[in-house]
Amino acid sequence: MMQLHKLLGENWGADGGRLVLPVEVVISSDTGSTSDTNGRGDPSMEMAWLGGKPTGSIQCIPKKTSSKDDCDQVYHATYINHKGEQRVKILPGLWRNEPPTPILPSYTKILSGQASSLRMYLNLLNSIERNTISFPENQLLLLQSNTFRTSQFASGIQTLLPYQYAKEQSQQLLEEQLNHETGDRRLDGNDLLETIGGYKDIAALVMERDERRRRWREVEAVLPKITGSSIKIGRAATTEQLLNDEKRWGVWPGDTELMTIERGVVLAVVSAKEKKPMLFPWLQDSNSEETVVVGKWSATPLFGE
Repeated sequence: MMQLHKLLGENWGADGGRLVLPVEVVISSDTGSTSDTNGRGDPSMEMAWLGGKPTGSIQCIPKKTSSKDDCDQVYHATYINHKGEQRVKILPGLWRNEPPTPILPSYTKILSGQASSLRMYLNLLNSIERNTISFPENQLLLLQSNTFRTSQFASGIQTLLPYQYAKEQSQQLLEEQLNHETGDRRLDGNDLLETIGGYKDIAALVMERDERRRRWREVEAVLPKITGSSIKIGRAATTEQLLNDEKRWGVWPGDTELMTIERGVVLAVVSAKEKKPMLFPWLQDSNSEETVVVGKWSATPLFGE
């Protein structure tokens, strides 16, 4: 995955604005009515993204306007730009909920409560543009999010807490030592040797804090997202509240156990402007594609089965 500006241009998203595209979708465990090619002819990128055989389909619920100027136009989403309301057509796609895999090389086994990875794709049929954000016709969008069943979620919180607590404690200890009123008095500079020893100890605390942050970042990407202090989240009552939040949980098509979907990322598939070097130049793929993160997505269930 390459950096955004290298693939979409230096000015893409430069104004800091957003293009919000709300859409209602139907998720199904049936894949028979959705083509693997998704209108692009070559399904290799889509299938590589799913990471295996698709286990269901995603289709946007169509809307229809009957105004005289629009001639019964069917569309799936709308947004506002300098030209007014714009309508967007979106082709259906497929999805797969990939089981968790070890975080190599640090971990050779799956962590307790580690997330599954929901992957799916959609295709913007017509071009869209708002300020410095734009996509061309037939833009393939890849969506990914962590998913947890209730048992995974509860176990994942308990797995994450020691990492989060260690990170918080190391930062707190460093701040206490640097405090001008109650911190390490050797840092006042009254004695050269004492000051050198004080800075040495501070450097050790910084290294320890950075290492604990690194270890936390390594696991937090595949464990439940929690906000607030680790002490508060670690309480049984708080964990129970998270598991009883009806807005968080629902039954995914093809499954029977409750599942939650966390906020995910959206990637765009674009042609690579910089060709990757290859040992044999004649094997260079002239139609090579790259992916770049262009936004985030979240889902709210509207109704159950």
